[in-house]
Amino acid sequence: MAAAEELREEAICSICLDFFCAPVMLDCGHNFCRACISLCWARAAAPSCPQCREPFPGCTLRPNRPLGAIAQGLRRLGRPGVAEEQIQAQLESLRREKGELEERERKERWICQDYLEKVKAERQRIVPAFKQLRQYLEEQECLLLARLGELEKQVETRLKESAATFSKKIIHLDGLIREKESRLPGHESPQDTSDVLSSSRCERADLQREERRSHELKKQPGVCSEKAPMLEETARKPQDALTTYSGDGVEKSQGPYTKVNVTLDPDTAQSQLVLSEDQRSVMQAATPQSQLDNPERFDPWPCVLGCEGFDSGQPCWEVELGYGTRWAVGVALESVKRKGPIDMSPAGGIWAVGRYKEKFQALTSPCPTPVLPDTVPRRVRVCLDHAGGQVMFVDVDSEAVIFTFRKAVFAGERIHPWFWVGKGSKLKLP
Repeated sequence: MAAAEELREEAICSICLDFFCAPVMLDCGHNFCRACISLCWARAAAPSCPQCREPFPGCTLRPNRPLGAIAQGLRRLGRPGVAEEQIQAQLESLRREKGELEERERKERWICQDYLEKVKAERQRIVPAFKQLRQYLEEQECLLLARLGELEKQVETRLKESAATFSKKIIHLDGLIREKESRLPGHESPQDTSDVLSSSRCERADLQREERRSHELKKQPGVCSEKAPMLEETARKPQDALTTYSGDGVEKSQGPYTKVNVTLDPDTAQSQLVLSEDQRSVMQAATPQSQLDNPERFDPWPCVLGCEGFDSGQPCWEVELGYGTRWAVGVALESVKRKGPIDMSPAGGIWAVGRYKEKFQALTSPCPTPVLPDTVPRRVRVCLDHAGGQVMFVDVDSEAVIFTFRKAVFAGERIHPWFWVGKGSKLKLP
């Protein structure tokens, strides 16, 4: 090992401290790389040996080919000390680079995880928001389509009334024209002037009566295009002079509708509804009440039925809207669905009007119909015509008809008063 080390030392140039490359030998016996000695002499004022300082004016360089072959062989074998240091340096560099990459990978994973959490939270926020938005848009679409349908009916009705009105006016003017023409000199009329004036006055009176009737129909509230004026007028002003009483508390009036005494059925009240002791008012509690579950009880929708059921006649009763913006009142079939989601429309066996926040509407099929009264009623009268298949709602204060369900299919089944009470609302039977 010592001899090999000495041999390597002898094969190293003293100028570049590396294995000889094209070594040359000076006259003094020292060897250098040709490029190293040439560069050294080019910088020196007078050529000399870098080791012994012997001058060489002639700059004679003799190639040392055996030494060059030895240096080339040793170069292929490598220098152990230098190679080990290089390998150690490379290892340190690789380890350092690996550590940096691992640290960057941890940071990148943390950043990506944070973004994933943010994306998940944003998805959880967006999905219900857009679901609510779609539901709102669907409701608005139904409302707008219903309003457009009602507007279309009103325009068609107005068109027919206008055509009839103008036709009568034209006929009336024709009569006046003939009357005036008959007064011209030389004009002979086959008809006496008094007959023309009488006919004209009759036509004018008929026209005025028709216009008054049309004006009265236009003033009636509600969104139904067809009205029954006599029946609705009776519903607006039921007879208060009661003449007879039945054993079940029903008050018989002189008019076609019968005012009845209605109470709430606690066996049908959803568990979160609280009924008063006299069973004449209801509101929603913050937590469900401890109640026995039975097939008649609504669950989970906050509904309750009236104890009284009607399979004939024309009963009516009033409901006082205590407070709140989430409620609905009406009638329901005795066989109405009690468990799970229910269809609050005639298709589900319910005929009602109600308010949800700022929307006051009739619960029609397939979409609710908006009702636009001057003010939200404080007390509603529910009028049921079982035989005629009609349910009418009247604002007690203004005596205006709110909405009328026509051609209701009861199929001979008993009908009960029906109430839906949302959070923060209270209904009362006066």
